[in-house]
Amino acid sequence: MFVFLANNTTPAHRITMNPPTLIRRFVNQVLITTILLSTPVLLAGPVTYDTAKEAAPPTITDNDRWYFNIGMPGWFAFISGDIGLHGATSNVGVDFGQIITHAAGIASISVEARKGRLGVYGDLLYMSLSAGIYGDGLVKKANLTVDSYIADGEVYYRVWESPRGWLDLRAGARYTNSFTRLELTSADSKVNQAAAQLVAAANQDLRDVLERLIHGALDPNRPPIPFPPLGQDEKLRLLRFIIDARRDPVTAQQRITTILKTQLNRGHGLTEYWTDPYIGIGGRYKLSKAFYMTGKVDVGGFDVNSTITVQAYAALGCHVTRSIYSELGFRYLYDDYDNGGYSYKVSTYGPQFTAGIEF
Repeated sequence: MFVFLANNTTPAHRITMNPPTLIRRFVNQVLITTILLSTPVLLAGPVTYDTAKEAAPPTITDNDRWYFNIGMPGWFAFISGDIGLHGATSNVGVDFGQIITHAAGIASISVEARKGRLGVYGDLLYMSLSAGIYGDGLVKKANLTVDSYIADGEVYYRVWESPRGWLDLRAGARYTNSFTRLELTSADSKVNQAAAQLVAAANQDLRDVLERLIHGALDPNRPPIPFPPLGQDEKLRLLRFIIDARRDPVTAQQRITTILKTQLNRGHGLTEYWTDPYIGIGGRYKLSKAFYMTGKVDVGGFDVNSTITVQAYAALGCHVTRSIYSELGFRYLYDDYDNGGYSYKVSTYGPQFTAGIEF
């Protein structure tokens, strides 16, 4: 029971009400008050919401911020294939241990810049190798030197992007430059005796005699570094000079002695370079806040210079900090080039570790 006290001119009296009656009265009063307060809003009609004033959530591809990425790749490469010159072929099979043993200098860098969906990318690999081959024949030492550059330059367009990753279409060109040099040092104490043997040899045996005297020092098979058969080319040149000197029996030995001392104490260089267009795709998929998968593949050549060139890369990456990252992956590069008597059909492959910074 609810009890209320009321003041009146008549003597005070007690009013008694049942609870259901009081609750109904209270609810009715609340409803009437709500209707009265909301009447102006109802009469005013619906409020129009201007969606044009709402800013879209920002995305990487839609903003005007420049994005930069500088990486330092370390490629633990193996090199295998064939390098040919004027019909002779060097069968190359060099592992990473041999490359490090004979390395005179190695450098690699990649740079990327992007604004919105359009970006540019470039990378450079420089490698300088040197190896010595020692013999007990006419050639006391043959020193092999290789300086090579591989540079990629491309533009790309980001065709798809989400919080989990992105996909790019890429097009560019790959420049390859290879300078090789063969430095010979003769065993002077054996030159006079070798000249006498070359004078006395029959014409049909002359090539075999020269091969035996040089004793494999210029053998193109399995060089310790990726090197064309310059030694084989030099042997053919030397044979032509000896055949010409033998035309005069009186001066033949003296002339051959001079030829051997001259030709076997000099350097022979070769420079080959070419550029190939290529097209490809690249992308990234985010595995977690810190880890991601990334990769790219391209194919080119199209008989512009190389018959074909192919490159592929796949890696697991980690953001060490917001700006610093590292990647561990595998990289493969193949080139099939043949021009002017020089051929280069070589695969370079192996694990690659990259450390870089994004800003």
